[in-house]
Amino acid sequence: MTIMQLHISEWLYNMLIIIYIVGIVGSIFVIVSENRNASKSLAWILALIFIPVLGFLLYLLFGQSMRNASLLSQKNREKLQACNTPPLVDIDTLPISDSGKQLVLMCRRLGTARYYVGNDVRMYVKGREKFDDLLHDISQAQKFIHIQYFIFRDDSLGREVRDALIAAVQRGVEVRLLYDDMGCFAPFSTFFKDMRAKGVMAYPFMKVLQIRPSYRLNFRNHRKIVVIDGVVGYIGGMNVADRYVNGDEDMSWRDTHMRVEGAAVHGLQTSFAIDWGYERNEMLTGDKYFPNVSRAGEMDVQIIFSGPFGGWDSIAMMCEKLLSMSQRYIYIQTPYFLPTDSLVNALQVAALSGVDVRIMIPNRTDWAVMRYGSFSYISQMLAAGIKVYLYMPGMLHAKTIVADDELSSVGSANFDFRSFEHNFETNAIIYNKEMAERVKSDFYNDMKHCVLIEDLEQWRKRPFLQKVYESIVRLVSPVL
Repeated sequence: MTIMQLHISEWLYNMLIIIYIVGIVGSIFVIVSENRNASKSLAWILALIFIPVLGFLLYLLFGQSMRNASLLSQKNREKLQACNTPPLVDIDTLPISDSGKQLVLMCRRLGTARYYVGNDVRMYVKGREKFDDLLHDISQAQKFIHIQYFIFRDDSLGREVRDALIAAVQRGVEVRLLYDDMGCFAPFSTFFKDMRAKGVMAYPFMKVLQIRPSYRLNFRNHRKIVVIDGVVGYIGGMNVADRYVNGDEDMSWRDTHMRVEGAAVHGLQTSFAIDWGYERNEMLTGDKYFPNVSRAGEMDVQIIFSGPFGGWDSIAMMCEKLLSMSQRYIYIQTPYFLPTDSLVNALQVAALSGVDVRIMIPNRTDWAVMRYGSFSYISQMLAAGIKVYLYMPGMLHAKTIVADDELSSVGSANFDFRSFEHNFETNAIIYNKEMAERVKSDFYNDMKHCVLIEDLEQWRKRPFLQKVYESIVRLVSPVL
């Protein structure tokens, strides 16, 4: 190697070092300037300093905040709001408690969560019943179908839904399908390509394998929404996969979903339209997609959605408000229980104040590491007098909350960091005593298949290595 070549190599090396240092320092500056949770910020800074190469890559993939960004321009948001035709209700006249009125107001101020009166809501705890009704509604569609799932499998159920969508296209119905690129990751599959070839507008949300911003890997669209002709909608926890009907080989799946008729479908349509507008640059506005909807029942509903873009962790804040306003009881079902510090405090405050707080999680999960992350919080719950139930028959995938026989929540959001801070989620809040009693009854039925953990001292006697593993998983839980 010549002297000139040595000088060039040394110069390139020094330049790379300078670029790398500037990248690290710049990342630390961004982390500090975002004024995020202090412990999270400190964790990322320490990772960048002590494991610089790996820490920098992890930060690019999982550490960036998009709270100051928006999926849509203000102009397009205003267009969607104008289409969301049901008028704003006078909160003071609502037939709910004062604390319930505060919740309505808070959710409205967080974004687009209007209060929709006069809806019909049908609840499902069995996948076959939900998908039979969904397939029937798809077969009756006349104008459009908007369908969005985190997971849409190429299996028996997936092909059944696919064929129904293709048949709708052949009748002249517009069909738009959004699926999460990570949840449906199958790089060699032609499943969605074949659907597009037959007229279904099927596209991934935040496609991973392309030269685009790296944060796409971390921010997943976890919503499960269907809107048919703007008058019928579906929301809940069930994806399109055989296991929601027949279970897996070694365990059953228990989930909750709901069908909505009435003005609340406008809320589901708004959620879908925002995601579609971002991903496909097509605004779904006008009377075709937001038709006038007649009163369909007696249930009042708010549709609340949140994601990593925008200023608020809306669903997390909704959960905190529910905990603070509950007077008698609050029951929570979630497949993964990894709450933020503020929600841990809210749970403990509610229980220590005399509220009957119960949390139900699965004893086995589809992702074992999440099981141990959930277990790491149980001691804190027991110490405050919270009852923790382990669902034994299989995978409890329901995401429900019910409080004080007044209101309930069903949707896609788990009670964990990822759903509250990183995922795109949508939940429905139902302000109706009858539905609250139904959700509570389902909780009681599931309790029959649970083991109650109530002895803190006995729980602390679990194996030492398990506790160590739980603590490690909890440490990294914000990026799981």
